[in-house]
Amino acid sequence: AHTLTAPRYPVDVNGPDFLARVSQAGVVLAGGLHPAIKAEYFRIGHMGAHTAGDVLATLGAVETALAGCGYKFDPGTGVASAQAALS
Repeated sequence: AHTLTAPRYPVDVNGPDFLARVSQAGVVLAGGLHPAIKAEYFRIGHMGAHTAGDVLATLGAVETALAGCGYKFDPGTGVASAQAALS
């Protein structure tokens, strides 16, 4: 769907823990629905009006949650890439 992004969790990232951490960062995302793989991915809805700030807040919450789940990456990379693409 054009109004939905459904990324897979990185290996060893627990979905419920990740989603709880995203929520604590102030963003609402949803778990998967497809019965065969629902524990493997999450959903980001982007229908209706949204701003560059919404995109950056969502990416920041995803990065915060991944770091909190112990996933190793260079924090800020996703947000910086989005900022560059949006400017």
